[in-house]
Amino acid sequence: MNLHFSRLIRTFEGFRQSLMRHPPGHNLSSGLRPVRRNHRPDAPAPVKNFYIPPEHFRCTLKILLLKILVNTVDAWSRNTGSDTMSSLLSSFDSKDVASINIRARRSESRVAGSYFHIFEERVIKSIFRPSIETGEKYLPQPGAENSEELEQETRLYRKRRPLNRYVYVLIREILWKLGHWKSRALDEYVSSFAPDVFFFPIESYIHFNRLNLYIIRKFKPKRIVGYMWDDNFTYKQEPCNPLFFLHRWWLKKSVKNLVASCDTVFAICPKMKKELDAEFGIDSVMLTKPIRSAIRPVSQQEVSTPLRILYTGKLIIGRDETLALVADAIRSINKEGQKVILDIYTSTPLSAKLKARLDIPGCSKLNGFIPQEEVFDKQREADVLLFVESLDSNNGIARLSFSSSITDLLSAGKCIWAVGNENLGPIEYLKQEKAALVSTSIADIQNHLLQLLSSPNVLCSYAQGAQSCGIRNHSTDMMLRFNEVLQNKIK
Repeated sequence: MNLHFSRLIRTFEGFRQSLMRHPPGHNLSSGLRPVRRNHRPDAPAPVKNFYIPPEHFRCTLKILLLKILVNTVDAWSRNTGSDTMSSLLSSFDSKDVASINIRARRSESRVAGSYFHIFEERVIKSIFRPSIETGEKYLPQPGAENSEELEQETRLYRKRRPLNRYVYVLIREILWKLGHWKSRALDEYVSSFAPDVFFFPIESYIHFNRLNLYIIRKFKPKRIVGYMWDDNFTYKQEPCNPLFFLHRWWLKKSVKNLVASCDTVFAICPKMKKELDAEFGIDSVMLTKPIRSAIRPVSQQEVSTPLRILYTGKLIIGRDETLALVADAIRSINKEGQKVILDIYTSTPLSAKLKARLDIPGCSKLNGFIPQEEVFDKQREADVLLFVESLDSNNGIARLSFSSSITDLLSAGKCIWAVGNENLGPIEYLKQEKAALVSTSIADIQNHLLQLLSSPNVLCSYAQGAQSCGIRNHSTDMMLRFNEVLQNKIK
């Protein structure tokens, strides 16, 4: 029995094959989870084909079947950059996954079997009407339209644009503090699901962190796992802004409480891990969304005429301005004939002024949102995949971040062109790993664009560098590491 059990722990592939080899009549659950291989030098070699008798299998069932509750700010979506959590949990049976979200959208992913939505507008109304039910359970409905209530809440977000950012976030935090989001429906949803594991990002929203702390203290999950993917704990972003300082002081208290409550904290990139561990005295675990399992081999590609550059993703925290600078450079180069075309796909609402800068006939075309599956198709058609962050040296919002779209780019087998400030986490990482052609100034944009046009071999070289980085640092071993952490100490 011990031999079979140890083999099961060491190799997920062997486990899957054993399921296929069970004789008829043994209807084993499909909810078992992969765990990381044992990498000890003295460990026996993994066995690819073995049979686990049903009585031995039942001994492991208690450890491997986990019920996981996930809390996120935004709903899970097919939108590029909104599928990190669903990607990490895609190997789990949907009945063993439940999710909570707090923004004006409903999750369409079937990775979770059920969802719970806390309506922000209802939370605000509950200040004056405490009896109002602020949240409700729902089931995933891919392609379903937002209700009128959700559309109204979305319009509420847009109205806040004239406000100073930190005035807005402080008002929002006060409203959530006064609101009655601790509802009977929320308690019933969590208690009826009875999670073994509670998994959540540690965000820059104090009310979201407070919600996570409430679930931890009230329902006491067996294992608590946090995920830090943005700089939510230092004062380095805007140290001279008194409103930022006030908000960050308040935020850091909530972050500190959550970190202290976690059994494990994941960090999104090496730079994040270094600062997070130093700040809180922990040993965090590196984790990103893994690369796609089906990676196309890199080969010498035939370059299109004009050269096709593709950008997909959000245009926030200064990315819009950087992308506009790239469009300006393309317009300048195309004065002597169309040599480059930039295709932009984004779900971010843009001002009329910015739309005019990004939608330039014959140079760049601004498109709306496309689902993740179509993004992959567009990547196969493009010559160069563009990644941007802010070029402003005073904009440090992404200094410890790692965009979830990066692993999708590394999976594509295409040249990546990254433009942004060299002190920001994603740009620094891609440059250190030689995974992209990196431009860190306005002058670099023009020069590197000309380099891409004049040297087709550069495209193949950077495509190979990107793919090597993906396999080296973001392979499916990420999933094994993730599952190992979730299962640790579950009895």
